[in-house]
Amino acid sequence: FFQAEDGIRDYKVTGVQTCALPISFVSGIALALLVSLSGPAQAQEEKKMTRDEYVALMADLQQRQGAADQQIEALNGQIEDLNGQVSACDLAIADLNDQILTHVEATTNEVAAFGKRLDAIASQLEGLLALAPEVLIQRRGEAKALAAEIADMKGDKMAALPEMADKLSKIDALLEQIRARIAQPVTVDYMVERGDNLWNIAKKESVYDDPYMWPRIYRANKEAIKDPDLIYPEQKLAVPFGVAENQYLVTRGDFLFKIAAEVYNDASKWHKIYEANKVQVVEPHLIFPAQVLEIPSN
Repeated sequence: FFQAEDGIRDYKVTGVQTCALPISFVSGIALALLVSLSGPAQAQEEKKMTRDEYVALMADLQQRQGAADQQIEALNGQIEDLNGQVSACDLAIADLNDQILTHVEATTNEVAAFGKRLDAIASQLEGLLALAPEVLIQRRGEAKALAAEIADMKGDKMAALPEMADKLSKIDALLEQIRARIAQPVTVDYMVERGDNLWNIAKKESVYDDPYMWPRIYRANKEAIKDPDLIYPEQKLAVPFGVAENQYLVTRGDFLFKIAAEVYNDASKWHKIYEANKVQVVEPHLIFPAQVLEIPSN
């Protein structure tokens, strides 16, 4: 670089265009930097707090602290009052619980045990619902026993407690689902054992738990059973369970009047069932267990 007579310095770099800056411009930038650096220091010196300002600030802080202390004292009073109300509510709740226990004629432990038993039954029913349809049907006796236990528990005064009522409502829904699944038509295989006959097979709890239902097994296996009184060991029989939605399985004690009252909610409509099943119902007042009746839509 070099200095020319006109006061301009030329900077030359190979491959870069020449840049020329006046010396006065560079000097101006340096002066501006010095002013900017010295400015904050001067401002700090000018902002030094006087004694009077310090005293006034302390007085203001003390006044604010006093106001805050008063607010804290007032809030502590309110908290103490609220704690008293909470204690009163706790006593009222405890008294109410004692009255409830007296009314249901049970202790706290008895109520807890009642609730635990309901929870256990609900879990057991959920387990049954998880089974395959044919397995569920074979274990329907378990569901029937649980339903009977629930019916007995509903007679207990503890069943009226809101918490127990909610549990029982859930259990009723589970039982209804199980009944619906059991009612769906499904067929399972049965291997005849030595000494078996259709009467005894139908009597087994894992089958129908009713010997009078033997004709259903016979009708389902007419091609394999030529004589209902003659079956053989290791003979495989199809055992049907459930019926279609528009059908009704006759059991002991049924008659058309009763069936109509159940399916139509109107016993006088028994003749509709009779007309739809004339082939197998010869006499309107004579039907037999294991008959599957067609139920016309209402």
